Amino acid sequence: MDKPKAQEPSQQLDRRLLELTALFEISRSLTASFNLNAILENVLRIPMGYMLISRGMVLLKKGPDDHFSVEGIKGFPRKLMGKTIEVDDPPVRAIAIQEVSDTNQWKSFFAEFEIQLLLPLVSSRGVIGLVGFGGKISGESYEESELEFLDSLSNIAATTVVNGLMVDEIQSVNRELDRKIQQLNTIFDISRELNMTLDQEKIASLLSFAVMGELLVNKCIVFTKQDEAMRVLVAKGVETDHLKIPDLKTLSEPLLLEDSDRFQPYHDLGLSLFVPMRIQDETKGVLAVGPKISGGEFLGNELEFLTTLGNQAMTSLENAQLFQEMLEKQRMEEELNLARNIQQNMLPKDTPVYEHVDIAAINIPSHEVGGDYYDLIPLDENKFGVAIADVAGKGAGAAMLMSNLQAGLHALLSTDLSISDVVNRLNQQIYLNTGLDKFITFFYGELNVKTGEFVYTNAGHNPPMKVDSKGRLEELATGGIVLGMIDSVGYECGSVHLKPGDSLLLYTDGFSEAMDEKEEEFGEAGILNCLRCNQKQNAAKTILNMVEEIREFSHSDMQWDDMTAVLIRRTG
Repeated sequence: MDKPKAQEPSQQLDRRLLELTALFEISRSLTASFNLNAILENVLRIPMGYMLISRGMVLLKKGPDDHFSVEGIKGFPRKLMGKTIEVDDPPVRAIAIQEVSDTNQWKSFFAEFEIQLLLPLVSSRGVIGLVGFGGKISGESYEESELEFLDSLSNIAATTVVNGLMVDEIQSVNRELDRKIQQLNTIFDISRELNMTLDQEKIASLLSFAVMGELLVNKCIVFTKQDEAMRVLVAKGVETDHLKIPDLKTLSEPLLLEDSDRFQPYHDLGLSLFVPMRIQDETKGVLAVGPKISGGEFLGNELEFLTTLGNQAMTSLENAQLFQEMLEKQRMEEELNLARNIQQNMLPKDTPVYEHVDIAAINIPSHEVGGDYYDLIPLDENKFGVAIADVAGKGAGAAMLMSNLQAGLHALLSTDLSISDVVNRLNQQIYLNTGLDKFITFFYGELNVKTGEFVYTNAGHNPPMKVDSKGRLEELATGGIVLGMIDSVGYECGSVHLKPGDSLLLYTDGFSEAMDEKEEEFGEAGILNCLRCNQKQNAAKTILNMVEEIREFSHSDMQWDDMTAVLIRRTG
């Protein structure tokens, strides 16, 4: 820089007074406002007007590294604002650009924009900014006194800029707090609405409308997990009829679709963002959002808002699901209670009493209502009928079908039809009123208590066991196929003779198919062994002993099917 010309003492004094006056004015102007833009405007305007400088710029440090951003300009195009450069080892005193070493890469930036003089803004934080000035309009060089003036200016400005930055940060924090409060209020209001309904689709619609209104987007899909797969609950602005739903269960953070090749098809549909909806660190749903109408990017606070709102909505959706499951459970319990009542009302209230015949029956329902049924029907003073059946399936449907069977049986027994005709008519009735998945194993027989003759037909049921006084077994299997499979089929009748001491056991598969911990069945052999071991017991005691032995065999009070049995024993 050229050596300045000598001045007279009086001129130097006048110049000093003028500089002090200017510094006082600058100090007052700078401290008059905490607005950072106004401060930077004054940092450039006052010295440029005082010294007739052609151009100037102010750069402020951004972040912890050495990056400086252009935050104030005069004499430059507006597009320069916000431009960032890296200034490693920035100067700590006023320096002419021509004195900067060529090894400093940032020198070319200032040289390009014809900056001649660089002043650092130094505070306790270090160099927080740089002020660059171009040449004087007159073309004269900067004098030593002017450099001292500018150096003093930078010292004054540094403190003011720090204050402005602090105020700017406080205002930014306040604005962020205001946004947070607004978002919390919005979340609170939406959550209140979400908790006012237990309709999942309505909850999802409220969520999608809230997201679209708050972020100004026109596309939104709410996915929820069902049976370990995602399904579309509500879609706004997107056609989902042929949408292949992706595997989103592993998604744990918001995902911009433009950053993921995996979800490119959904980006092509006009979606921009996936936000997981999580409960207890598990993704139970996903919120898919389209781009902003304004075209802007999604900010961090907006992603936080969507995450919080989505999680809150997911809690409401889970509550609604649990409520629906509770209603379904109550409905099923009511159905089971109805079925149990139907089933129990079908069973005989009393056991017929005949001389020289000991009769006992038992029905132990499982936790689920099955289709077991037995009946003891007095026909005259010397004869009674016995029936046992098991419907395929469980629940109220099985109980209703068994009720129809009982009503049909009682109606047909009031006619003069033979046993085989009665069973054939029952088969036709069941076939016409049920589907192929519904059928009934059925056994019916009639005992003449005077002669001991027992005539029967077996429609696919477990063959009853006739055990004589010596323990010999005869199974009653004569008959035909199960009821309800074929429209017209013949049923044969069989007959056996019950002598004094003989036993006849009718049972359902709840007895024979009871299992132990090795999944081995109690089986017909176990039933037969119980009959043989209890021949000297009465019928009721024999059945109770059999039930107890099955429970010991299973090592559990839990039973998986109804247990029904009728034992007839001739005495005398």
